[in-house]
Amino acid sequence: MAILSTEAVNLRGWKMGETSLILSLFTRDYGKIKVVAKGGRGLKSKFKGCLEPLTHIRAIYYDKRTRELQLLSKTDLIDPHFHIIGDMERTALGLATVELVDKAIVGESPNPEIFNLLVSTLRAIDVGEDFLEGNLWFFEGRFIDLMGYRPRWDACIHCSASLGAEGGYFQPQSGGLLCSRCGTGSGGLIVGGETLEILYWMQRSGIKEVGRLKPSPAQKKEIRRMFDLYFKTHIEHMKSLRSLELYYKLVEE
Repeated sequence: MAILSTEAVNLRGWKMGETSLILSLFTRDYGKIKVVAKGGRGLKSKFKGCLEPLTHIRAIYYDKRTRELQLLSKTDLIDPHFHIIGDMERTALGLATVELVDKAIVGESPNPEIFNLLVSTLRAIDVGEDFLEGNLWFFEGRFIDLMGYRPRWDACIHCSASLGAEGGYFQPQSGGLLCSRCGTGSGGLIVGGETLEILYWMQRSGIKEVGRLKPSPAQKKEIRRMFDLYFKTHIEHMKSLRSLELYYKLVEE
């Protein structure tokens, strides 16, 4: 049995017995793991403040390869994301982000780039202003890239013609769009040129810039639908994110 220490983000948790918790953690060094926090729900818990969903912590745990659940020994709080707590819209966006990671990441293979992306996105949702949903879009776009499915938003994937103001027909299985000439009759989702400009801009921007976005209701609808189709196509057994559905109800769009 080894004693391991790593940064982690709490993806979700389940009650175990009268006072304990099972947690799904996404760690910087060991990928996604499940741990038992004995007494984690007790009034005198030594983990107090570190076991809430979305918290960024340092976790020390006992690792034994022959068991699925590892034993959490100690935690130190790195970032509690205070502004997310109590703000329903921020909470829903944060939960949608970790829900996507939880569903897409399988096993204990480390992926520090995705971990860093998750940490920076939760931080941006916590402290950001203006268009908060842009942080989720940024995360989704970068997450697709890191999973190896980088889309192309500026040119037709068949003839390489510029999509321009006309937009195109989104083909999630192929990683891009077809122009009006190549896509007629393809059955793909029709996406406007201005929507594609937003996606193309986000591919080349930093997360601190996305709050400046001011998309129209139609553009929001198209981008939401595109990311939903993309993940359902490329991630096995992927369904809609329940936390994201809650967010849409909150903003009534």
